[in-house]
Amino acid sequence: MGTYLIAAVAAAIIYRIGREVVGSFRHPDDDELLDYWRDVTKTEDRSAYRQISEHLGACDKCRDRLDELRKRPGGPGADAPLIERRY
Repeated sequence: MGTYLIAAVAAAIIYRIGREVVGSFRHPDDDELLDYWRDVTKTEDRSAYRQISEHLGACDKCRDRLDELRKRPGGPGADAPLIERRY
């Protein structure tokens, strides 16, 4: 009985860690990036915010895509030409 309990707990831990790792490799879509920039993700889903932050730290393509989204007319940051990256 004790062995089954230990195996179940270990499987749950491995599943959770695996989900976090796989999530940090997934490229966020444009809406997710904009919500991240506007801090909507930070208040609504801390786990998603952490995953996007980790992903932006490793993915030049997504960082560049976020910069382009911010520079669009009417986009977040379009009115401030000297915005520094927060990631």
